[in-house]
Amino acid sequence: MRMPIEAASSALPGDRVGAGLLSRVSPLVWRLQIAGLLTIAATTYFPALSHLQEYAFFTLLAIALGTALAEGRSLGFRSPMHLPIALLLGWVLLSVPFAVDPSYSFAEWRKLAAKILLFYWAVHVWRIALQQGGARMNEALLAALAVGALGLSLYALPDFWHRGGTWTDRPIRAQAPWSDYNWLSTYMVMTFPLLAAAAWCAPQRWMRWSAAAVALLALLAQLASYTRAGWLGVLAQAVAAGFLLERRRLVAIVVIGAVVVVAVLLGLGAAGYHQDTLHPWTLETRMAVWGVMLQEIGEHPLVGVGYGTNTLMTRLGDHPEALKAGGSHNFFLMVAMGSGLPALLFLVWAMAAGAKECVRLSRRPGLDRFTWALLLATALMIIGFAVRNGFDTMFNGSLACLFWLLLAVAVAQEPAPSAARAGTVPASWEREAA
Repeated sequence: MRMPIEAASSALPGDRVGAGLLSRVSPLVWRLQIAGLLTIAATTYFPALSHLQEYAFFTLLAIALGTALAEGRSLGFRSPMHLPIALLLGWVLLSVPFAVDPSYSFAEWRKLAAKILLFYWAVHVWRIALQQGGARMNEALLAALAVGALGLSLYALPDFWHRGGTWTDRPIRAQAPWSDYNWLSTYMVMTFPLLAAAAWCAPQRWMRWSAAAVALLALLAQLASYTRAGWLGVLAQAVAAGFLLERRRLVAIVVIGAVVVVAVLLGLGAAGYHQDTLHPWTLETRMAVWGVMLQEIGEHPLVGVGYGTNTLMTRLGDHPEALKAGGSHNFFLMVAMGSGLPALLFLVWAMAAGAKECVRLSRRPGLDRFTWALLLATALMIIGFAVRNGFDTMFNGSLACLFWLLLAVAVAQEPAPSAARAGTVPASWEREAA
């Protein structure tokens, strides 16, 4: 009687050739994915490049899915983000047929879905990046963000002075290229805590000094944008940092410093400076249009009147409050009016779950100091971004891309079990990823 032949010896030559090819190609593919993620992170600071970012992302996504399928790599992971994200996407889609312009609202829903798809792609890519390079990959991400923030600051500040900007008032304000001061302010609110974390905890002195220099430029750009909501976002981040670090003295210093700054501004106003900065007309305009939006929410509390920033003018364009404001100036009210109160609940849930997850991961035992700072800074980014969106609709385009990418990098810090089924990933790739 013949002895049974081992399964491995019965593999066809074509199978062995395919496995060998996969073992050589897989590491190159994932290096490409990591490089693409870093490039997208650096270029999100320039909104004019958003279409190129989208093309690059979908190309990378297709390659990643094909490679993961060939490797037998599992794409699932446990996260408290799944449920609120799924409910948000589902409810906004459910509300589309009830919109004043369903085709427009569906197009806006697709943009939201694409940004969330980027989140899931980035989680998987960054987990592989951490397997390959460890915590050094987090340093590479902060370097990419610093490059983007530096480029944006070096454009905004000289442009501000060239156009005649001054410290005396804000008729001319620093702005981001191909956008405006609102975009510049929001970029800086999102980036400043990350740069501060790198300046505080980077492992090498030159990295700390470089991050500190870029953080200073970012702070100057924030000041020159003369965007009070941006200043409020940074203030909220500073106060939240004091509570997260359990340093009440820091909270007291921040609050006292804010009071001093307000007193100085009021003194300058009495002397004839910063009249427009101190004038409440923009807040009054916002509150007027918010009142109209709240009425619409009260009349359509479940599914709203259409998701998207343009819905306000389509629906309420004949109202003087809407005409004067020119927009909703509040992302949360825009979501509630567009897709109902459940959509607002799921949005807030998703953002709160993201911040809570960052804090939870930062408390894992054995975490290196730099990753700990990165996770806390991401939680502060979410807080500042939420405050900023309370005064404008800035959760779109490259800003939304940056938000989901940073959140994905934080979520990816959770150690993941083996992503491949036994025997399906080439040994050479397992050794390289270990």
